[in-house]
Amino acid sequence: MEENKSKRPRRTRAEIEANVFEAIRRLADTKGLSNITFADICQDADVQLIVLNRNYGSIEKLIDKYAYTCDYWLHDLFYSQHLAEQAGEDILKNTLKALAEYLYDNPDMQRLLTWELSADNEITRRMARSREMYYKSAIEEYNRMFENTGIPFNTIAGLLIAGTYCLILRRKRSTFVGVDYQTKENRQRLYSALDYLCRLVFQSLEEHNRTIEIARRMKKKGIDNTTIAECTELPATVIEQL
Repeated sequence: MEENKSKRPRRTRAEIEANVFEAIRRLADTKGLSNITFADICQDADVQLIVLNRNYGSIEKLIDKYAYTCDYWLHDLFYSQHLAEQAGEDILKNTLKALAEYLYDNPDMQRLLTWELSADNEITRRMARSREMYYKSAIEEYNRMFENTGIPFNTIAGLLIAGTYCLILRRKRSTFVGVDYQTKENRQRLYSALDYLCRLVFQSLEEHNRTIEIARRMKKKGIDNTTIAECTELPATVIEQL
């Protein structure tokens, strides 16, 4: 009877996987994701090696599944915003803020992005490629919006996203340009800065569109293309197409 009482209740596969993922989180903080082995997980999660082999086949496949379940939030974020149909300033602001908020509050994503930056293997390459696929339709729509404006939107978006990653991932190491991003106040300051930079980008687009409209009116009045180019600083090829 005593022996039966001391036995651990049988776990479902979902419960075992939850315990395994918790073990990965703990081990990642001490050993790093690249150094975790099945033996480590067996000991930490109290699971037999035969179970890990049967369910995952290899440590690489297990880490890949863990990475996928943590990274899938990005798919939900972009598809819930319907960016391909509603690209605009407010959507961009909301998406960047949601990206920053999620990364601040999700240690799993912090571990994965840190690993992705430091390790080159099939899993980290897959994570990077899948993230590109999530961004793709949204970025393509914005690129069309900024086409022929001289505003390199995709590069600007890359700087905003990469800068956000960097500031959040290294916030425990030191201040960055004198700002401590661990504080609640400066976390809000980061969100405000993202809003401000998005506004500048769209102001540039609005100014470009106003210049195009001025050039179009000048052309209707019979003003020659050379003069229009001198006054508006638009490329001759753009003016010719008006």
